Amino acid sequence: MKLAFYKVENSLGLERHSFDCEDNSEKIMEKLAQLPDGECKVYDMEHYGWGKEPGPNAADFETDYNDEELDGGWWCIVIR
Repeated sequence: MKLAFYKVENSLGLERHSFDCEDNSEKIMEKLAQLPDGECKVYDMEHYGWGKEPGPNAADFETDYNDEELDGGWWCIVIR
C-alpha cells in the first residue's frame, strides 16, 4: 500500500476528489508522477527503515509527519 500526498494548489489542478472513481493504482501513480518535485510525496507503507528501501517508506512518513511537513495544504490518497 502507498500513501500519497499532493499539494492542494498543484500545477495539474488535481483536487480532493480527482481519484474517487479511479481504482487502477498504476493510472493514479502515472498521474501523480506528472507533478513537479515538491508537489507530491509518495510513501511505501509496506516497508519501514531508513536507507533500507528505495524511495520514501513508512519511516520517512513518520519523520515528515512529526516534523509537520505535511501540515496544511496537502490532499491525501491511499493507493492499494
